[in-house]
Amino acid sequence: MVYGSNSDWTQQDLEQVEDFISDLWMPRDRELRLETFRPYSEKVMTGEEPDATLENQYLPTIVFDEGVQKEKHRSTPVEVNKTEPGEGGIYELGIPVTRGEEFPFLFNVHQKTPVTERRNELDNSYRSDLMRSLLDNRLDLLDDEELEEEYVTQYISQFSHKTSEDTQQEYISRRFGTDPDDLLVYSDSTPDMAVTWATQHQLPMEKLNEYSRNISGILDSQCPSVQEWFNEQNSDRSIEPVETPEENQEDLIQFFEEEILGRTSAGDVDFELAYISEDSDEGQTHATYSPVEETIYLNALADDWSSPTPRRIGTALHEIGHHETDPNRDGHGPRWYHAVEELSGEVIQNLEQELEDFE
Repeated sequence: MVYGSNSDWTQQDLEQVEDFISDLWMPRDRELRLETFRPYSEKVMTGEEPDATLENQYLPTIVFDEGVQKEKHRSTPVEVNKTEPGEGGIYELGIPVTRGEEFPFLFNVHQKTPVTERRNELDNSYRSDLMRSLLDNRLDLLDDEELEEEYVTQYISQFSHKTSEDTQQEYISRRFGTDPDDLLVYSDSTPDMAVTWATQHQLPMEKLNEYSRNISGILDSQCPSVQEWFNEQNSDRSIEPVETPEENQEDLIQFFEEEILGRTSAGDVDFELAYISEDSDEGQTHATYSPVEETIYLNALADDWSSPTPRRIGTALHEIGHHETDPNRDGHGPRWYHAVEELSGEVIQNLEQELEDFE
């Protein structure tokens, strides 16, 4: 291309031509030579390898059928280059159509695009098709810290026909730093006890309500829930009452009911010795409270329950605390903790009062 011999061309005109040419998406196998005279200058522009090429993209395009313009879908390759957020754009056969897109990518579509009459705008669904395909095929073009940006979260989909399960799992692993199989999710409707248990086990968790519909949908479909984990922890537990406790064990149960429970304001609850089996990383539980039966079961497999040691008394108060709160809602949270504090204080206060009366 030669220009500049006409004296009507100003330096600004030449710069505008160069700017326009510079905005084009140059083919990789072509070069464009710009020459000016008076003074002479020469500039050669060549295409570069794109950062990625999305093959066989089924996109809407414009065709003419017997002179009538129609919109059809056809497969075409799309070249992609990474840029900065807010500097994205879409090209049609190397010619820019849109600029200043929020996403950090330049797309060069190898067929006509369904642009408006002014050739400066595309339907939002077209942008979505391009971005979703990019995220589904080349998530590696994004850094981990970019995965929570809106230009990613608004396009990635919870539906596997738009964003594959492999991509959804990769997204979770990279954004949250945890394998999807190990990341637990919960919501406002999850029982507090289940959440408390997971928290005490220091398990990785994410609350669905804190994320957009797209991200919460991906988390919900790819990750186990806190409720599922909690149910599994308790699924292998069995409680079989001991038919004939030893005399010292019966004495301890009577001690708990009269000397501990009897010195509190707690409601009636039974103590019973039982064989409690469960599959737990922390071993066997020492006791458990059944809200349905209003019974505290002392595990004969974990302790012989032969005398009122401080630890055993503490275990009894621990379980009475569950009786005084809602185990499913409160778990080992603040309400339960304060209940145990109050129960312990009542036992000590009543003992002190009894000693004073005795004196």
